[in-house]
Amino acid sequence: MGRLLTFNCHEAYVHLLGKLGLPMDVIDGLPGRYTSCWDGRMRPVPASARLVQLEEALADGRYDVAITHNITDLLALRALALPKILVLHVDLRARVREEPGAHDVPLMQRQVREYLNSIGAVAVAVSKTKAESWGQACLVIAPGADPDEYRGYEGSRAVALRVANQVLARRERLAWDAHLGIVAGHPSVLVGHNPGLEGAAAASSWDDLRQRYREHRAYVHTAGLGLDDGYNLGVVEAMMTGMPIVSLALPESPVRDGDNGYVSDDVSYLNDRLGELLRDRGRAHELGRRARETACECFSIAAFVQGWRGAIELARDTFARAAS
Repeated sequence: MGRLLTFNCHEAYVHLLGKLGLPMDVIDGLPGRYTSCWDGRMRPVPASARLVQLEEALADGRYDVAITHNITDLLALRALALPKILVLHVDLRARVREEPGAHDVPLMQRQVREYLNSIGAVAVAVSKTKAESWGQACLVIAPGADPDEYRGYEGSRAVALRVANQVLARRERLAWDAHLGIVAGHPSVLVGHNPGLEGAAAASSWDDLRQRYREHRAYVHTAGLGLDDGYNLGVVEAMMTGMPIVSLALPESPVRDGDNGYVSDDVSYLNDRLGELLRDRGRAHELGRRARETACECFSIAAFVQGWRGAIELARDTFARAAS
């Protein structure tokens, strides 16, 4: 396999792509982001990657496969004839609700499907529900976490943790009212880029983020039913560290009630169980140990790498067939 091309739309995910061990150019300096360049507080640039500008990538064009993270990325590379992959990070139903002027779901499903077919590109989804929301019968590659990078849970702070960005703009997708109900009356911390929310701030570094996972007692996850999943990268990383999860019941949730965390549709129940974990560090360690076991089984780096190597081969084959 040769050099990959991708976009800096999601530092944490691009850092994960670095686990493939392939040389990779990452298009940086994109408009419309909270920072104009790679945010090293989120993740370091992968050792196998270099940052380039869009103009450089378009002028070079000598890439094996391009990995795009949204439709805008895909269109930005329309001048390059090469295998392309569209990663479906966001549920289409959530996107339609959050973006003024967005087309209806069936129309967008058809448009994306037709465009991918016309250029010989393929889609990859981070969950089954996201694939289904886009009407794509595509590969599903769940995010992973390296157990050597996420470990050492202590739970020394009797405080709940949540990692999320722009929650005020994504209240429905993140079921933010449910989150507030779960943490009501308990000490909690929100880590992420959240302008307008007092007390919420991004971690100062990747090391800082991992320390937050280690020291906070429990991790809270909520999402709107039909708008997002029972897991995301924050949940995966928290579980791999050894944190117990307190979560709404959602599709594909890795949480088993009373086993590796607590999961329910009942916000009051989850509020009570969170309180139990904040009071009982031993119970938190017990559930957190099984959460790490679950993460090792369901979100391994080996599975992530294997899935992506298969996706790259599929993209190459699909493009070759379309060009023949």
